[in-house]
Amino acid sequence: MIYLAQDDEQEAVAEMTRELGLEVLFPVARETEAAAVVPSKTWKAIVGTELTAPVSEELGGGGMPSAVTYMTAVENLAYGDAGITLAAVWSGAPSLLISLHGTSQQQSGILEASKNLDNRGSVALYEGFGRGASELETTITDDGDGVRVTGRKVGVPFSGQAESIIVVGVDPSTRDLRAVIVPRTAYGVNVGVRDKSLALDAADIASIDFDVVVPRANLLNSEGLRKSVEWLRLAVASAQTGMAQRALEYAADYAKTRVAFGKPIASFQGISFPLAEAFARTEQARLEVLDAASLIDNDGDIERISAVVSSAVSYASENGAETTRHAVQVLGGHGFIREYPVELWYRTAAFLSTLDFDPTASSFSAVF
Repeated sequence: MIYLAQDDEQEAVAEMTRELGLEVLFPVARETEAAAVVPSKTWKAIVGTELTAPVSEELGGGGMPSAVTYMTAVENLAYGDAGITLAAVWSGAPSLLISLHGTSQQQSGILEASKNLDNRGSVALYEGFGRGASELETTITDDGDGVRVTGRKVGVPFSGQAESIIVVGVDPSTRDLRAVIVPRTAYGVNVGVRDKSLALDAADIASIDFDVVVPRANLLNSEGLRKSVEWLRLAVASAQTGMAQRALEYAADYAKTRVAFGKPIASFQGISFPLAEAFARTEQARLEVLDAASLIDNDGDIERISAVVSSAVSYASENGAETTRHAVQVLGGHGFIREYPVELWYRTAAFLSTLDFDPTASSFSAVF
């Protein structure tokens, strides 16, 4: 395990993003879900951190955070609301990929795009099952002077708003990872009906079918791309962890004040023991995420990074779904009432646990 204690910068980021999550994101969580759009003031506040859409200093931005710093920010923002957090993270993902892998032409407008509050970015990564990036079925192949993108992507954020979508796929002849910028309105891009799902409506999620040829100049540099894609996958695990922590603390506080049989229900082992176990599992999920992020920061072997990220995502997804379910049960009949936030966390965790979850990556397996 490579996990390092937080440095001063990471502690400052954690404090700042936790405050932002609680004071700015959480109060508008219900409003955001009902309107299926993040309020403009909230979007401005979260984009203003320059953490969800990082741009390198060489391109005029605030600089690329370390993976550990980035995951710390995502976790603490999600402590306020995971839906708004991931909407911002997914919209900012193209900034991260283009900063690290874009050509000079592709990078020329990235700073302005990252600061444009009306702009929404999109990366098409998921395909309906949790697997390492090398197992993707979408293909990106050379086709004359251009490249052809063929395949189906699910869970594509801002599918109806982003001007262009970065599609992640593989070269079928080598299985090497590739990424290419595809205009959303290009012939051969078929955007499905906006998904009406359990949660995250503000992310404008849909499935997209691709059978399109785009200029070769739209290709991103593939060197180090797989590591960056694992970075994006890990962000979901960070959000799950922050949300699980919030749900547990909320349920524990409720159990201390809810009286049954003459004393707080927290005094009963049937309530307190499962909560204690859930706190331990959530801390393990956090450590797994930070361990994977440390590997990314320290340029670890890509196969090991991929395995550790898959394990972290698997465990955090499992824990998020289980922990939020338990929080609902602690509240009893109040757990499913929208007056209380635990049902929102429960639905969000369930959604995220199906987005990128590898059932073959055992939560108890050791990755060597």
